[in-house]
Amino acid sequence: MSKATAAPSEAPVLRVDGLSVGFRGQPVTHDVTFDLRAGRTTCLVGESGSGKSLTSTAIMGLLPAGGEVLAGRVVDGSGAVWVEPGAAVRTPLGRGAAMIFQDPMSSLNPSMRVGWQVAEGPRVHEGLSAAAARERVEALFAEVELPDPAATFDKYPHELSGGQKQRVMIALALAGNPTVLIADEPTTALDVTVQRAVLELLGRLRARRGLAVLFITHDLAVVREVADEVLVMRAGRIVEQGAVIEVLNRPRHAYTKSLLAAQDLGRVGGGAVVGAGEALIAVEHVTKSFVTRRDFLGRPTARFTAVEDVSLAIKPGERVGLVGESGSGKSTIGRIMLGLEGADSGRVMLRGRAVDFDNPADVAEMRRTAQLVFQDPFSALNPRMTIGAALREVLDLHGHPAEDAVRLMEEVGLEAADLDKRPGAFSGGQRQRIVIARALAVRPAFLVLDESVAALDAHIQREVLGLLERLGDERGLAYLFISHDLGVVASFCPRVVVLRAGVVVEEGATEAVWSAPRSAYTRALLDSRPGSRSN
Repeated sequence: MSKATAAPSEAPVLRVDGLSVGFRGQPVTHDVTFDLRAGRTTCLVGESGSGKSLTSTAIMGLLPAGGEVLAGRVVDGSGAVWVEPGAAVRTPLGRGAAMIFQDPMSSLNPSMRVGWQVAEGPRVHEGLSAAAARERVEALFAEVELPDPAATFDKYPHELSGGQKQRVMIALALAGNPTVLIADEPTTALDVTVQRAVLELLGRLRARRGLAVLFITHDLAVVREVADEVLVMRAGRIVEQGAVIEVLNRPRHAYTKSLLAAQDLGRVGGGAVVGAGEALIAVEHVTKSFVTRRDFLGRPTARFTAVEDVSLAIKPGERVGLVGESGSGKSTIGRIMLGLEGADSGRVMLRGRAVDFDNPADVAEMRRTAQLVFQDPFSALNPRMTIGAALREVLDLHGHPAEDAVRLMEEVGLEAADLDKRPGAFSGGQRQRIVIARALAVRPAFLVLDESVAALDAHIQREVLGLLERLGDERGLAYLFISHDLGVVASFCPRVVVLRAGVVVEEGATEAVWSAPRSAYTRALLDSRPGSRSN
């Protein structure tokens, strides 16, 4: 996403002037002021809870229930007021301003073809016929570089990849020809190659349409690539702003400096390679395919091979990274290793012995030895159950004393008093610590960490990685660390396995693979990282 060259003296397309937003009269954001200019990208950065998304939803007039504008206003380039206290929101949604969200699947109707979802706005607001609306949408799909726009029009969301769904959401945002585009973490959930493609697409669209873009992110590597100006937000206040080169290369505020320091995850290779003797857990020549189409009798007529002849062994205490694009088979391998997914062929080995997942004793041993930590801790916790009850349930099931719940909470950096709280009372980082504590309640020797820090901002991500490293050292834990974030893998895992389309294309010591990749695919992944190319 190349940067614009428009002069900063140009009149703003949108001015946010002294905006304060809160709930029940209590401000959450304070005196937020900035301008957006045509053909330029302004990045709004800060940790989770800093007020970034609340500011953007206030501009759009989409505040959550109970939210209100307490002071300030939002005014467009003509002087028309979009948002002000005590007045109805007049933001021209779609025409003046449009928004792209982080998770396209939560914004798309799974039961409706994507083309008609994008066509709905032009049909309702412009009175276009079905044929004219279809023609408009196919042109938009071509503009956002979706393959075969006519065929894509008739697909359902589940038939598209994550990157393709995000392109559909960009087309939806562009359907009303807006002047302001707000992108709220639009690439956080995408792997590096898709992320780069989406960022470059947004750059071309901004230049072609003269869009003023407000890009919200916690990834400073992305900011460095896409931004003309940057706003740093902390606890609801803008603490630093200016040209991206000035702010990121010569930060003045201590908070900006701390954000930059948190992005530096440290050494490549994650420390010394550990693990000795025979493998703790392994998959040998594993293949797994899924049925993608059946005939009217339910018989399979097409299959997709997710994993093909993969072998991977992990020794006690070893941290192994598994990387690759979405759909490469990473999570499938992790699930097969734990017996949560059956393989078509091959076998899973535990301490040198083949595991029979039809044998209850083998399954019980695997559950005691290996546990899974998911990406989204909130969905992994029962929102109606206290943390203490959740931990004691696992402890009781495995014959461990209920008193261990206190020790587990303290071990992951929380307090005994937190046992009486429910998941909604915790931040994202705290919930991830709770999920880790629950996995440790079994006293396992091995954890599969499936994108377990992907949704966390840099500070919290660094804290959780530090926690995992300490727990691994103290308990002798082995990890399979599944991620699309190559920087995190480089800092945490001494050994890495690169997967493409279900096949291992490269593996070895992380430092060696990163410095001299043998596979063209690995080189492409490394070149796709934000900040890996000069701007």
